[in-house]
Parts: sequence; C-alpha cells; structure tokens
Amino acid sequence: MNENKTPAESPVKIKRKTLYTALIAAGALLVAAAIVLTIFFTVPKEPGVLDEPSGPSENPGGQEPDDDPDEDDGDGEPGSAEVIFALPVQGGTVGTAYTFWYNSTLNRYNLHTGVDFKAPAGTSVTAAYAGRVESITDTLLEGGKVVIDHGNGLKSEYASLDVSPDLRVGGNIERGDLLGTVSAAADAMGNEYNEGEHLHFEVTLNGESVDPVTYLDLDEK
Repeated sequence: MNENKTPAESPVKIKRKTLYTALIAAGALLVAAAIVLTIFFTVPKEPGVLDEPSGPSENPGGQEPDDDPDEDDGDGEPGSAEVIFALPVQGGTVGTAYTFWYNSTLNRYNLHTGVDFKAPAGTSVTAAYAGRVESITDTLLEGGKVVIDHGNGLKSEYASLDVSPDLRVGGNIERGDLLGTVSAAADAMGNEYNEGEHLHFEVTLNGESVDPVTYLDLDEK
C-alpha cells in the first residue's frame, strides 16, 4: 500500500530561509531608524522656545559676587563714622566736655550730655552739618535752642542761643549756615548759668545722646 508523503526540507534550505528573514528584519529596522532621524533633524523647533539649561548656574565657576554689602561705598551718609562736623563756634574754647561732672548751678552731679564752647555773647553759631531744622524753642533752662535733623537718626542740638530771625522750622540748612549767636550770660540757659557765656552743643543718634567729639574735628579750632 502506497502512502503520499511530503518530503522534508533539507537543513540547508531551513538555514537559508532563517538568514533571509533576519536580513529582511534588519533592513526594516534600518529603514525605520533612518525615518526617525530624518524627522528629528529636519522638523524645526517652535520659534522663541529655548532649550532649558542642564542645571542652575547662578554663580558660574564658583566665583564670589562682585557686590559686597559690607563694603564701604564712601558716601559718608549721616549716622556713620565718616561724618565730620564743622565747629559750630569759630574761635571759641572748649569748656565742659561730655562727662560726668558737678553742676555748680544746680548743685548736683550729673552727666553733661554735650560740649560747651565758650565764646563772647554775639559770636556767630553755625550749622555743623547739612540737614533740616526740626525745632526752634526758647525755655528758661536751655535758653534759645535749635535742633537740626541730619537724616539716618543723626541730630545736632544748639542751646544757649539767640536764634536768627531768618531761621524757620522745616527749612533746609547747609553746613556753615548761620543759626544765631551765643547768648549773653544773663540769658544763658538756666541749668548752666554759672558757666558763663557759651554754646551748649549736643549730638543724638537714634534718640540716644552720644559724645559730640565722635563727629567733631577739634583740631579744626
């Protein structure tokens, strides 16, 4: 009895078919890759869109910033140690300094919160530094008194003064402008009457009394 049998493929034919299939697959992959690369390099990006940087670079190279907040800019703003006051009385002599002293007028010890410049009555008193006239007063204990605000919390005060009639509260003052004249002894401020004719000069910083010598160039006299 004869049966029809399909002849089996030889091993050589099988290897050729497998190799052919692999070549076709590899070719398809190459074509697909070529298409993708072509699209990537030929399609333009949207205008105005920038690539994001790979990372923050606020301080490239590790260099220190040029601006130093602690560096003195040399402006000499009021309230700093760079401010130098002019002497408010020319030709006067320094009397009582900023110190704890015995006040013979009041018969007690207390802090003398300023510097006294002894000078004859009528001697001109000028602004030590530019600023704005904050107040003008006249009291029994201090006589005529002018306070100038120099900004940044710095103020200068001039007491035992015959105030110039041209001076106005709120007016701007330049260094060396006339404020008035030294009062006569009889009109000098009552709490230092025994000290004779003089200008009592004080300085405050942020409301606190400071030694005027901090800002005065006493070598100027």
